[in-house]
Amino acid sequence: MILVTGANGTTGSEIARQLAAARRPVRLLLRSRENAAKLPKAGVEIAVGSFADLPSLDAALQWVESIFLISFEDPEQLALQANVIEAARRAGVRIIARLSAASADPESPDPLVSNHGKGDRQLARSGLGHVLIRPQWFNQNFLTYCPGGIIRLPAGEARLPFVDVRDIAAVTIKALSEPGHDGQAYVLTGPEALNHAEVAGMLCKATGKRFVYEDIPPETYRRELIAKGASNYYADLILNLFARMRQRGTAEVHDDIHKVLGRPAITFSEFARDFAGELARQVA
Repeated sequence: MILVTGANGTTGSEIARQLAAARRPVRLLLRSRENAAKLPKAGVEIAVGSFADLPSLDAALQWVESIFLISFEDPEQLALQANVIEAARRAGVRIIARLSAASADPESPDPLVSNHGKGDRQLARSGLGHVLIRPQWFNQNFLTYCPGGIIRLPAGEARLPFVDVRDIAAVTIKALSEPGHDGQAYVLTGPEALNHAEVAGMLCKATGKRFVYEDIPPETYRRELIAKGASNYYADLILNLFARMRQRGTAEVHDDIHKVLGRPAITFSEFARDFAGELARQVA
């Protein structure tokens, strides 16, 4: 039995889908049963609870062998994650895979990067079997990044090896299901680094619609985030991340997906073709 936390998120929902499709035992930890409306039904168990509710964690972990542990931006992240780790210890869980980030570093001055690094370190020091899943930015973000066909981000000309969530899920499931992954940190990227103008061109080609990249000032993006309901704390984290991206220029391509799965990573072009219909619906 695999427990999937954050099953309504981009990665958690794909892990749930792949496990259900393979008829693997899977239990989803959700805050309410209503949150399961868009998730797989057949062969999927639902546990209602949260990281802050210790009895609900103990109940959710009965008969569970491995956990997909979501990461999140919260000042109480380490305390909440500690609750999961201790509940896993009580339940005799074999291994936990934590969703982190490619740049995770507990000593970084960037709060987002540091938070991921501290969460990774806490799990690695827990004494439990663990795998750190460290993806780059998701291809699937572009399913919502492009309203009206415009990608408005303060990314400059920075190049990223965007990674497909289907690959992240496949690596995670393999790491939780087979021996030999304990203690590993997998940096998951696509096979090529692209800037956002190149991404827009690939989206045009795949959909037949007009997509353009608009590089906007960081403060403009911050105001837009807050106008959409983001907190000042979250907006500052994201702006720091984009500043780091622009400063570094090009992020490194890794081949961990090929090492774990025995096949190449999904390309951005493949993603754009596979999701052409959903991408096109963003364009009026």
